[in-house]
Amino acid sequence: MGKQILYNIFLNIGILVLAYCTIASYNGKQYGIMAGSILGIAALIYLKIKLAKKVKEIIRNGKK
Repeated sequence: MGKQILYNIFLNIGILVLAYCTIASYNGKQYGIMAGSILGIAALIYLKIKLAKKVKEIIRNGKK
């Protein structure tokens, strides 16, 4: 369970960093970087949803 918590922390940090990059690239009119950042955020959110489902299954089955 400790690995999942650490993985969740890294996903959260990644989402925050990419959100900041999205805002900064929008303000700097660098739309290519902004599009890449948005795609990165979408990928990290997808991984976060998969992690939440896995943790839910672990809790339901009682595994450690």
